[in-house]
Amino acid sequence: MLRKLAVFMLSSLALAGWAAAAGPKDGATVTIMTQNMDDGTDQTYIIAALLGIIPGLTVESAVDLTYMELQASNFGERARLMAEQIAEKGPELVALQEAALWRFGPTPATATDVLYDPLELLLAELRTLDAPYEVVAMNSLSDLALPGELIGGALRFTDRNAVLVRSDLRPPGFHLSNVHSRTFEAAFPLGGLTVTAGWISADVHMGNRQFRFVTTHLQSPIAGIKEATDVQVAQAQELIHALRNVRVPVVICGDFNSDATHSGFVDTTPTVGLIEAAGYPEVWPKTHGDNESGLTWPWYLEDQYPPPFFAPSAPFERIDLFFSRGLNVVSSNLVIAPASGYPMPPYASDHAGVIAVFRP
Repeated sequence: MLRKLAVFMLSSLALAGWAAAAGPKDGATVTIMTQNMDDGTDQTYIIAALLGIIPGLTVESAVDLTYMELQASNFGERARLMAEQIAEKGPELVALQEAALWRFGPTPATATDVLYDPLELLLAELRTLDAPYEVVAMNSLSDLALPGELIGGALRFTDRNAVLVRSDLRPPGFHLSNVHSRTFEAAFPLGGLTVTAGWISADVHMGNRQFRFVTTHLQSPIAGIKEATDVQVAQAQELIHALRNVRVPVVICGDFNSDATHSGFVDTTPTVGLIEAAGYPEVWPKTHGDNESGLTWPWYLEDQYPPPFFAPSAPFERIDLFFSRGLNVVSSNLVIAPASGYPMPPYASDHAGVIAVFRP
């Protein structure tokens, strides 16, 4: 967050069998998707102003630039593109990162008017496609507000992660229990602000079968600031420790901001190795050859300075990941939603989604 700070056709018929079944048949599978929705900005302007990286750029001017970038981010169209992919593929569970809530008001304390709610836009588009999903968990994290200079007020950002479940699913065939949203103790201090991250967990029941589902969005590294990477590693260690006594199979997914390809860029951190060493191998290498790198970020660049805000890019990191323990991995694939009809942003998100199929 900080540094980077298909048409619906037959899926309703195919998926209705899940709701009608008394329990999973032998060989039944579960499909899970993770998607970073893209906040609409990597917040580089504000970070640069807080840290004094760009001479002459005040925090107020940085807020103005961020506000204009949000206006150019085309949240509605991007939500539509994501919804089409979800409706077509019909995963039982969808893990979302950067489902941010953007608000505005006269002052930071009164910035309560909703500007953009990408999560609600996505849910509305899914309903339009007759592929409704329900929010079963929400993790509200960093809640930061700063005044602008020319925009006539303050811009407020609330970082959120969410988990969606397909609305047609019912027990005993499929249901969740023990749902929790948590905030990591490890947090990153930034210019007098505190940037938090968290994770969501739930027990997934498929008839008499069960596994633990976990999703997270870890701290982004920042070039030249070792403390950001240290916080990410500490968060991964917290997560591993929290799962130490889980005796059922486990799936962990999300945006880890740690490059599994070890490309040498800023996201080359120890986190992927820590999770795998704890007994949760990454899923992508199990389902793809060495020549299929599964790069997920960045599909476009944000926060260009001076504007325009967006620029084309080819992805060079795999940071949106699945890890698992105790489940058979059937497949994993990227979910990419290109846009048409407008120049930028050219995709539904700067992150590819990842969809994985497991057999409990």
